[in-house]
Amino acid sequence: MRKYLLFIFFLVSFFSFARVSHTEETDTLSAPSSAQKLLFNFYINSNFSAEKHTHIPSSAAFRIEDARLNLQGSYDDNLSYRIRMRLNRPFTPTSSDNASVGLDFAFLTYTFGKEHQWEMRIGRAYGMIGSYELDINPLYEYIFSDHLNYVVNGFVTVLQAGYRINNRHQIGIQGHNTLNESFGTHLANNGFVPGDFKASKTPLGVYLYWMGTFFENKLHTYYSYDFSQFVQGYYTHSISLGNQLTIGNHLAYLDLIYSHMGADYALLGSKTLNQFEQVVPANYTMRKNMVYKGFISRYQYQFTDHWSIAAKVGVEFSGNQNILSEHHRTNYIYSCAGQYEPFRTEDFRFYVAYIGNTIDYKKELNIPLEQLHRVALGMAYTLPLYKK
Repeated sequence: MRKYLLFIFFLVSFFSFARVSHTEETDTLSAPSSAQKLLFNFYINSNFSAEKHTHIPSSAAFRIEDARLNLQGSYDDNLSYRIRMRLNRPFTPTSSDNASVGLDFAFLTYTFGKEHQWEMRIGRAYGMIGSYELDINPLYEYIFSDHLNYVVNGFVTVLQAGYRINNRHQIGIQGHNTLNESFGTHLANNGFVPGDFKASKTPLGVYLYWMGTFFENKLHTYYSYDFSQFVQGYYTHSISLGNQLTIGNHLAYLDLIYSHMGADYALLGSKTLNQFEQVVPANYTMRKNMVYKGFISRYQYQFTDHWSIAAKVGVEFSGNQNILSEHHRTNYIYSCAGQYEPFRTEDFRFYVAYIGNTIDYKKELNIPLEQLHRVALGMAYTLPLYKK
């Protein structure tokens, strides 16, 4: 893993040099004493929902689906920041990066160059995953894929360098922790034991990414490749191809995903095989050569200033290359919603939505089908608490 250490040393040296160079050219007496720009938002999604599940008793309740505080802005023309926390998640520290479960991100971004074409970022931030499902405002989604929930680490501590080639293309590299929890904690939290596997001495990864725009900003692409390690001697390769199309009042995205895990730290596929083999929970073990692949797509149409509809569908396969097939578990997600926005200048909406999820297993596994049906009536609001 020497290449990881060399990569991190390069980024730290590069960032330090850029900061020193900028400082030499800046009159410290004219530096701002506080942030030049500041935006403080409160995200909330609350509803009344009723659901029926094949394995869980039916229920109905008033729920807080999402509640987040978002603080972002810029200190000067070069240095910006962003902090976002989930209020309905615990604030217990994560064992790998010493952040917290409820912290989405807390990062600094420094831009430099004649046209600010270079960018450096440090802190907990978005993993540079080629996914518009991750990129979109979370209040707009009614169900998330297994890919974001289990397979990839959406919010991760990073050191990142990016370069804007022109107004249409940007490339970059991001070093990151593979997971926010340590090897032992991650397995124990999910009812697994190490077995013959050992923790990697360098549980790190590297994203290479490219973002592009075409056809007068109608088509956006966000592609990434990730190479990472969490278990000693086993590696993960992931490719994510995000595509977003905007034509008039129509907005759609399509994410294509593929991951091969030498050791399955996502644990979804391993859990299925442990259940098939009737292993007792808390004694589950990871399996080798697990594959996750599929697609997630969302479409929204704003047919008046106040009314819109949104629909989402995803199909995800998981399987083991050595046991049965790469399709021993299939996850289907689907939702549709009608949305009413009473104010044209506010990101505030009422909605009625249907959310569904079906998990189907290969016949040989003899595991029953799982199905969820949920109906929700609620509201979502991005409330601007303060703006400077």
